[in-house]
Amino acid sequence: MMDIDLRSTMDIQITALEWMLKDDKYYKYYPDADEDACLEQLPDGTLKVTPEKYYGRVMDEFDYSLDRVYSGKSPILLRLQEFYKRCWVLKLQDPYISLIVTILTQNKTADSARKTFHRLQHHYKGIDVYKMAGADKGELERLIKTSGPYKADYIIRSSKEIIERYKGSLEWMRDVPTREAREALLSLTGVGPKTADCVLLFSLGHDVVPVDTHICRVTQRLGLSCASGDSEAAKRRVKEDLERKEMIPGMAHLLIINLGRDYCKAVIPLHHICPVEDICPKRGVERAEKPLETS
Repeated sequence: MMDIDLRSTMDIQITALEWMLKDDKYYKYYPDADEDACLEQLPDGTLKVTPEKYYGRVMDEFDYSLDRVYSGKSPILLRLQEFYKRCWVLKLQDPYISLIVTILTQNKTADSARKTFHRLQHHYKGIDVYKMAGADKGELERLIKTSGPYKADYIIRSSKEIIERYKGSLEWMRDVPTREAREALLSLTGVGPKTADCVLLFSLGHDVVPVDTHICRVTQRLGLSCASGDSEAAKRRVKEDLERKEMIPGMAHLLIINLGRDYCKAVIPLHHICPVEDICPKRGVERAEKPLETS
């Protein structure tokens, strides 16, 4: 039986956003069966899948745990790797699906993107590049309203571009140099650097580090990057520092995301319980916050 922390696993990677979260349970729509599978973690730690017939199919989506993502010398990353060893990487999924999910996350929460994607899947009985290229714009705007109705234009236009330029598939990007695949993704409507890198890493197998505001904040505090702030220039510097200077594998950035979500928070970092508190340089943090005393 695999030892998995379901919450950590499902909160931090694009492929996991195909699962909608509701009442501490995760639901994924399988178009071929026109049915949802439900995944939950029981109090004893075991994973339950309903209907049970989907158990093997669901569990096959878990690939390997985070204690296998890094083999370098950074004491901080080695500590985090052990701390988050019950968090798993999900297997590579359809790059087009990951593209749509990532677009839905732009400037929105993961929870919003999950719900919107699940709604799209049910409405269209499974989405693909041809369905989205031919979608009615007004209808699509209503379906994705909570994740940004303006993204309907991105989805329709980028889908048409994929059909016109690449015969309706992004699969060819697995076998070309990363730079070529990244440039092709960036040429699509609505696709920026973070979106392109998420698709490259989580669905196409390219070893890149997606960088956003949260990654900027945490890597700077950890001393893994010399950048400051979260401007586009800072993000480019963070990406260069992580990929070239620190030689961090793409999937290892999940360790940094986990730390930022759980402890290295933007306003009040939880230094008093942080797993790397004693070895973190706390770059840019004026003082370590202490827990409030209660009377």
